Amino acid sequence: MRKANLVLLMLLLATPALAQKFGKIQGVVTDAKTGEPLPGTNVLVVGTSLGAATDLEGRYVILRVPPGTYQVRANFIGYQTVVMQNVEVLTDLTTELNFSLQPETVELGEEVVIVAERPIIRKDLTSAEARVQAAEIARLPVQELGDVLDLQAGVTRDAGGGIHIRGGRSSEIAYMINGISVTDDFTRTPALQVENASVQELQVISGTFNAEYGEALSGIINVVTRTGSNQLNGTLEVWSGDYVTSRDEIFFNIDKVNPAANYNLQGTLSGPIVKDKFTFFLTGRRYYTDGWLYGANAYDPQAGFLDSLSTVVPMPADSSAVPMNFLDRWSGQATLEWRISTPFKLKIDALGSVQKRGNYKHSYKLIPRAVRNDDERGLAVIANLTHVLSNKTFYELTASYKENRLASFLYDDPLDPRYRDPRLQNTGANQFIKAGTELDRFERETRSWIAKFDLTSQVSERHQIKTGVQLKFDDVFMEDITPIPATDENGLQIEPFRPEIRPPSEPTHDRIQRRPFTFAAYLQDKIEYESFIINVGLRFDLFDARGRVPADLSDPNIYSPFKLENIYRDLNGDGVIDKDEQRPDNQLTVEEREQYWYRPTTVKTQWSPRLGIAYPITDRGVIHFSFGIFRQVPDYEQLYRGDELKVTDAVGIQGGKSGNGFGNPDLEPQRTTMYELGLQQQLSDNIGADLTLFYRDIRDWVSTGAAIETALAGVFYARRINRDFANVVGFTLSVNRRLANHYAFSLDYTFQVAEGTNSRPDEEFFTQLAGAEPTKQLTPLDWDQRHTLNATGYVGGNTWGASLVARLNSGQPYTPSIPQFRRTGRSIIGGLPKNSRTRPTLFTVDLTAHKYFSLGPARFKLFARIFNLFDAKNPVVVFSDTGRPDFTFSQLGAQADPTFFNIPSFYSKPREVQIGLSVSP
Repeated sequence: MRKANLVLLMLLLATPALAQKFGKIQGVVTDAKTGEPLPGTNVLVVGTSLGAATDLEGRYVILRVPPGTYQVRANFIGYQTVVMQNVEVLTDLTTELNFSLQPETVELGEEVVIVAERPIIRKDLTSAEARVQAAEIARLPVQELGDVLDLQAGVTRDAGGGIHIRGGRSSEIAYMINGISVTDDFTRTPALQVENASVQELQVISGTFNAEYGEALSGIINVVTRTGSNQLNGTLEVWSGDYVTSRDEIFFNIDKVNPAANYNLQGTLSGPIVKDKFTFFLTGRRYYTDGWLYGANAYDPQAGFLDSLSTVVPMPADSSAVPMNFLDRWSGQATLEWRISTPFKLKIDALGSVQKRGNYKHSYKLIPRAVRNDDERGLAVIANLTHVLSNKTFYELTASYKENRLASFLYDDPLDPRYRDPRLQNTGANQFIKAGTELDRFERETRSWIAKFDLTSQVSERHQIKTGVQLKFDDVFMEDITPIPATDENGLQIEPFRPEIRPPSEPTHDRIQRRPFTFAAYLQDKIEYESFIINVGLRFDLFDARGRVPADLSDPNIYSPFKLENIYRDLNGDGVIDKDEQRPDNQLTVEEREQYWYRPTTVKTQWSPRLGIAYPITDRGVIHFSFGIFRQVPDYEQLYRGDELKVTDAVGIQGGKSGNGFGNPDLEPQRTTMYELGLQQQLSDNIGADLTLFYRDIRDWVSTGAAIETALAGVFYARRINRDFANVVGFTLSVNRRLANHYAFSLDYTFQVAEGTNSRPDEEFFTQLAGAEPTKQLTPLDWDQRHTLNATGYVGGNTWGASLVARLNSGQPYTPSIPQFRRTGRSIIGGLPKNSRTRPTLFTVDLTAHKYFSLGPARFKLFARIFNLFDAKNPVVVFSDTGRPDFTFSQLGAQADPTFFNIPSFYSKPREVQIGLSVSP
């Protein structure tokens, strides 16, 4: 088997390929009078060095065209020159552009200009996807890239804001920039924030993506960034605003409108350094918002104390409003492009973001300065060298580095004297915390080095062959600490309180550093005929976690062995157990135990076939079918967090410091088989529709296994295994009208049923703790949103415009509960199946309008945006016993604080108004 894999891998490496950030222009040039082909015609993409000459049949192919809108010129001696304007090129797709040249009858040098129309349907699209160009993003009432993603068919958000594509977990998405991964594999979220001003094209592939894409189960989000040109350009944009709402009964401090509470400053600059040789593009953004969730500084975290009866005595503060979900971000991009010579081009992209954000925790609402916040930093540097071997073949060498660092703590010094005794935070049920500080601190960093080779060749008129290989080396670091009260030699807590950090060998301190390795290779053939287009491919993936697991799972903790019997080991490897080696495991040092304690994890490999077929049934309609098998390595948090299995002698089921199960670096990849059938249909000159049916069979989702019995009676633990499964079935219907006669609109509807055994990897762990049977049946997943309707509309002219976005989302499920009642000394406890009820439907409308005016050489744009225009009171979370966000039977309890149950985070954000101005040459 290993030899067969090696042979197939060598075949992959020996075949030509394409990177995921170019499109292709092809067509035929003919004589307008005779219809005969015109061989030798020069076809040039204006403003670039890209072009081709027609062959004996009048055909031409122009490869490696970046996505965008161009002018294309066809020139042949003795014929009029024709310039086709408004030619749109999209990543990975073919733009068909045919020229019909008239014999020269007018004055030499005069050109015929034709405005090309954007195609309503794409005949070579073999799976469902959405593409949004920079101009379209500029028209929408959006301020983040995530806002654009929300409008795409098949995309939903869960109550916590996580993105889900076609019913998959939020960790199943791969994020890419210019075809290179920028996914932070620790949590499978973007490693950095990409701003809208950096985007030339946003590509969202929700269907059965081709073999060139990997490490994703449900979708690919690829951003193609902007580059410089030979013309100096720049923009400067500034806006400010605040939340304007009457819902002060829900949102504390929201009635105090401050026009500068939320503000943004952003600029771009691009142009030549050396004309036709060296260009640059720069953008930077400063963004700040107070957010809409405030706390009242009612109590001083440091001043509270415990009296002689260990009762918490809080001390009042100034009760000022403190933002608790603020966001403070700096971000930017720098791109250099150097045309070294005719066949060589070097492009370097550097993108980064630094942000601090608040974490709203409702129990700390009266003591907000005691809550730790997050500091996150992301960086990606991508260097790409393109070498053109001929007008039909080129290759790319790409090297990239990315990193993401997250730090979450209250004070920089873990032993800061301002940390307070954790006993101060002990409160009764349904009560606000009124003294003390959070002690926990968490840091993680993922660094990745990626080397990639792609080569493409239009080997014949019908076949475009792609292949590529990629190597990725990761360095994963995580430290999770819970400081504990310092104690004296007798084990008594030292007074006054002083924090102490125990060593990483103890359960209160996790510190790991792992260095996994990933390799991938693919082969893809795009076969293009007039009557059908086929994408067929094969992908090979290899992953080495470079981890280790205990050889004896009944005695997992190397720092504190359970087995005390005299099992002697040959520690020095000489074949003889010497006298000094005759010691039981618990008397050996950790270094001595490491020689036999662990076994290495196994290398994981998989072959994944992909097939997509597009069949034009008329000149206005295309049917497509696609199938694929996809795999994805579990995120590093599931592999490595708690993988040292520091099980203690405490009786019961244990789950590591995180309290939800131990990590397992020997997990298998998760798998999905996806099927898709779709129809694209042009309804009129400007309107097109797309209907797609899909089915996903998901296996080997990460879950928590059955409790593992240790060598100590009554001591169990649980760790991650591949166990969960899910099914997703649904369809999407899109109707789009392109911009013509001053208006455009789109309508996207998604119906889907997403069911599985567990929504989260840790869900089964808590099921075990509750003493329930292992989950075996399918139930709606937490993000199962049956109906999603998005509508956009735009009207405008040369100097003005207005755009509206409406979203209607059916409620997502929750697990209802029936409160416990006592009647005549008997308890009546009721329960209903998991996720058997749904939350209320959500409806939101956003609006933006702009007006251009000129002042001297500058052009100004005055704009306004209103998010949640009608200030809808949308509940995203409800109490499980009532299904309402504003009432629970728990608030009727004698010890309950009635104000505790007014939880503003149960609702979506209120109305926000922004007013701004941008200027450009």
